[in-house]
Amino acid sequence: MSVVRCEKGLHFYDNEKFDECPHCAREMNMSEGERMGSDINYQSTMAAPDIDADVINTVGLIDLMPSIEEKFRVDNVDDNVTIAFHSPIKGNDFIVGWLVCIEGPEKGRDYRIFHGINKLGRSDDMDIVIKDDMTISREKVCSVVYDMKTNKYYLMPAVNGFIYVNGEIVQESIELKTGDNISMGQSTFQFVAFCRDDWKWE
Repeated sequence: MSVVRCEKGLHFYDNEKFDECPHCAREMNMSEGERMGSDINYQSTMAAPDIDADVINTVGLIDLMPSIEEKFRVDNVDDNVTIAFHSPIKGNDFIVGWLVCIEGPEKGRDYRIFHGINKLGRSDDMDIVIKDDMTISREKVCSVVYDMKTNKYYLMPAVNGFIYVNGEIVQESIELKTGDNISMGQSTFQFVAFCRDDWKWE
């Protein structure tokens, strides 16, 4: 057996078995794309692009695995910027008041009230989600409504449970005032108006 280097100086082969370098011959028969793949796999090591660890945590590692030929680029990443989400319904992104839980499993937590109808229940589909009080219905128990025209708030009960305002059962829509206590299930919420008196969002 006689091992020799090919004419290109890239490979070694047994010249008693082969008349010419089998590696070079194989590459000559490959398409350009296959030769590029061969060069990538066998002849060189390519560095992956620099990727910030925070970017990996944000978009997920699987999303950062393009082919070697592609260059992954992230422009203008700024982790210190908070992006606001606005409702497609004009006026709904302006806060108009709060409910504050003063009794029950979520005691101390507050819930924002926006213009229009704010449905309350345990379901994620609700506008005001009370997850921890299992005695409250998943579907709408009641709605807190803000009317921009009159600058007033109302509580509208539903059929999915008993609602009390200041200890009195509510059977129909009533006006809410700051300091009113709304009770349902094991929880009590105090209502706080932001738009009040002669002030409201324009």
